[in-house]
Amino acid sequence: MALEDGMYSQHSVVHCTNNVDCNTDIHCHGGGLSHNISHPDGQCCDWVSKEKKPRLYYIDNLRVIACFLVLLTHSTMSASDPEKEGFWIFGLSFIGSPSSELFLALSGTVLLPVSAGFKRFYIRRFLKLLPPLIIWSVFGVLLYSQTREWPMDKVIGAIVRIPLQPAIGVYWFVYAMAGLYLLAPFISPWLCQATKRQLELFLSLWSINMILPWILFFYPEFLTGYNINGNYYWALSYFGGFLGYWILGYYLRKYPIKIGLNLKWLFLLCSTIAYPGAIFALKVTKGEIGLLLDNLQIGSALLVAFLYTVMQNLQFKKSIQALFTSMAKYSFCIYLTHIYIARELYWGLFNGSTIHIFPRSFIIALLTLLTGYVLTYLMTFLPKGKYITGT
Repeated sequence: MALEDGMYSQHSVVHCTNNVDCNTDIHCHGGGLSHNISHPDGQCCDWVSKEKKPRLYYIDNLRVIACFLVLLTHSTMSASDPEKEGFWIFGLSFIGSPSSELFLALSGTVLLPVSAGFKRFYIRRFLKLLPPLIIWSVFGVLLYSQTREWPMDKVIGAIVRIPLQPAIGVYWFVYAMAGLYLLAPFISPWLCQATKRQLELFLSLWSINMILPWILFFYPEFLTGYNINGNYYWALSYFGGFLGYWILGYYLRKYPIKIGLNLKWLFLLCSTIAYPGAIFALKVTKGEIGLLLDNLQIGSALLVAFLYTVMQNLQFKKSIQALFTSMAKYSFCIYLTHIYIARELYWGLFNGSTIHIFPRSFIIALLTLLTGYVLTYLMTFLPKGKYITGT
């Protein structure tokens, strides 16, 4: 989503030292301005320059892909004939499965390490995140009070609890992102100094957590102390969760995987090919495999790393790239509005359609993307439109 739009067109050159006598204020010089950034533990992380660098267009492209995958997941209508359409719905769900995780990795790419003080970072991030979230949450609750006949007590309860939990289910992602925003300045000093091996150690421990759902699926009695939703008594619980995707995105930007005859790429390619085959085979033989499609399992991480690496090595024509860059700028608002556009508008229009559910879902997702894009563009012209769109 475009919450960090523009951040990646200027990357700081970072020099990290551990001089015990260095000043705990970091002087960041960029664009003729100097900022003092507090740094804990007396460790000096000198952000000496913010040079203007070429825009990383692959981030825009990945953001649009992730946005479309979210829309595709939520554009799939209920099966009119479960026996005939159930397999296709499962396939659509699988195709869209890495969407949220891809967004998380991109945020890690763009934001980490944080080059501003706590206060400045929080104000900037949350002013883009919270007003649109609140506005569209209240809009959704009021809309559903009419279209789904939510009773008044449910409406009031949903609005009152917005600071604590999503009023609209698909907004769970924004709450997860808010938690990572709070954490980002704390982990940035470590990222500033972390070596490649240290990052790989973190990702390895995170990957162990991500493999556990597969072990739990085949041997449910073996890991009684593990819960995919979190368990404070699990030894590696603090290396689990969505933070890993942030670190993965930061790592892939800093240490890109080259496409070619090298061990990392070949492993990633083979794993990404094997994962869908395993999923569909297990779906046919086992039936319910929801645990193996969770956000926090190794298959999702492999798909994210694969898509990220491929897009780092692709370039589009200027006209296509300009469109993708523009869409990426509005992707947060497209995400916030898509559930209403797809399900309240296009589901009604396609109700009773004879178009097969697979192409129909892609058509609805594409129409939702274009409608959300145009709607967001128009809303940017409203007074205080940035608080509605998050741009």
